[in-house]
Amino acid sequence: MFKVTIVDYEWEDIELEKKMFAEANIECIVLQSKEKEKIIEAAKSSDALLVLYGNIDREILEGAPNLQLVSRYGIGVNMIDVDAATEIGVQVANVNDYCVDEVSDHALAGILAGARRLFEYNFHTMDGGWDFKSVKRPLRASKAVVGLLGYGKIPKRLAEKLVAIGYQVIAYDPFVEAEQMRGDGVIKATVEEIMQQSDFISVHVPLIQSTRHLLGRAEFELAGKKPYIINTARGPIIDEQAMIAALKTGQLAGAFLDVTEEEPLPVQHPLRNLPNVVLSPHAAWYSEDAYREIREKAVMNIIEKARGQIPTYALNLR
Repeated sequence: MFKVTIVDYEWEDIELEKKMFAEANIECIVLQSKEKEKIIEAAKSSDALLVLYGNIDREILEGAPNLQLVSRYGIGVNMIDVDAATEIGVQVANVNDYCVDEVSDHALAGILAGARRLFEYNFHTMDGGWDFKSVKRPLRASKAVVGLLGYGKIPKRLAEKLVAIGYQVIAYDPFVEAEQMRGDGVIKATVEEIMQQSDFISVHVPLIQSTRHLLGRAEFELAGKKPYIINTARGPIIDEQAMIAALKTGQLAGAFLDVTEEEPLPVQHPLRNLPNVVLSPHAAWYSEDAYREIREKAVMNIIEKARGQIPTYALNLR
């Protein structure tokens, strides 16, 4: 019997997963641990691993002689050594389309809240004030520039929404041609141009070695328009200490962060105490539909593999 180990999860229960695997005649073992030694031991007898945040590195992969697939709940696979998996002959699959509207809506909410100064107004009025002049004058949408770092499914959907509202949109993505962006009403730009020209910067690149701390002190020093930063991708794409310094000095107007370098964010972390920062607990993906889809599609990757098929969302060895 094909055997899968659920390494870790954050759901109330995993009855959905158990039911799907049982109906497919797949044995399901629940580990619910991110401890490396426990993962190593469980992987030894597994044909597939289902993982949320547990780290699957080369040592784990090399120590699992029967392993055929690592399926991830979600889009990013920075917690899986995909290069090692490919070298060893283990497929890696994700779920790359389950929350496109949810995350783009979350980023849009941050942009609109920043544009209309809603949080500043809220703090002002909740503290007893009643003066529309208490905040910096908002920009009309047609006069504001939104810079997108990345132009995959989510930022492309966000661009559609922004363009419909009337924002000017520019985007950085080395893998997307300018002509394709132009067809969406978006102008291709470099990271430097985005930092210099944008009133709002929304982060959507994947976390890989080349994007770790893509935004840091040097980039923030280029931010001539004192933009808002919106991050719904991965925390380490931004150098957090450099961002905090930029928020304190006014190089950045504010930040809307769904992700941070360390998660959960420590209780005493300075980001929790900055008045120009709005935080959410890695929730941009979350909705009734997305909650179901992320689980069903991650499981289906494994069911397809057990049937001898290439998983729908396979990233390698297709």
